[in-house]
Amino acid sequence: MNFFAHAHLALRRRDDPAWLVGSMAPDLASMGRLRLGREARDPDLAQGIVFHHRSDDAFHGAPRFVELMRRSREDLRARGVGAGASLAIGHVGVELLLDGHLARQHGVPARFREALAGAGELAPALELRGDATHGRARWREVCRRLAAAPVPERYIEPAFVAERLIRILEPRPRLRVDPTRRDEVEAWAVAFLPQVGAEAEALLGEVEARLLGVDDAGRG
Repeated sequence: MNFFAHAHLALRRRDDPAWLVGSMAPDLASMGRLRLGREARDPDLAQGIVFHHRSDDAFHGAPRFVELMRRSREDLRARGVGAGASLAIGHVGVELLLDGHLARQHGVPARFREALAGAGELAPALELRGDATHGRARWREVCRRLAAAPVPERYIEPAFVAERLIRILEPRPRLRVDPTRRDEVEAWAVAFLPQVGAEAEALLGEVEARLLGVDDAGRG
């Protein structure tokens, strides 16, 4: 699950900024190649981080997500995209398309924008491993860039999604996309945007059910 879908789920529960930032924090840290611990000095931020990991576990095991990944992987391989890139795009690409669908169908809430705009100031409350000074500066830079980026709205544009995926995967030699296959990745996005949209609400229903199952197990 990508950062906007995490915020979408988090907003169903609470809308305070630190909670929302926490629900996205591991994804934001990953964008900055930062190592983020699960602890935080701010309790709302810490609870949001816990919710992020629980939501990811629920999402990644949801049958509809597993099936969308499988179909995406097969489609990409049939288009001549390499095995590693097909595997990665089948996962990350579906998540980006889901963010785009949610933004188109539900809009981008003001509370999301407000939380993202203030996320950089929460750097001192995070458990950033390694050089803390560098980590805080890097966190603030990532938050600043993301707040100014045209996302998640543009994740409904196949060409934009294809370019984003190529950039995300480029540093990973086993997963990177052959530049000659860029059009095939865009064609996959054209084909799968409506498929992800058609499955989105039922998929989120599966995630909510799996989250409830975790909650019930915890109470037991």
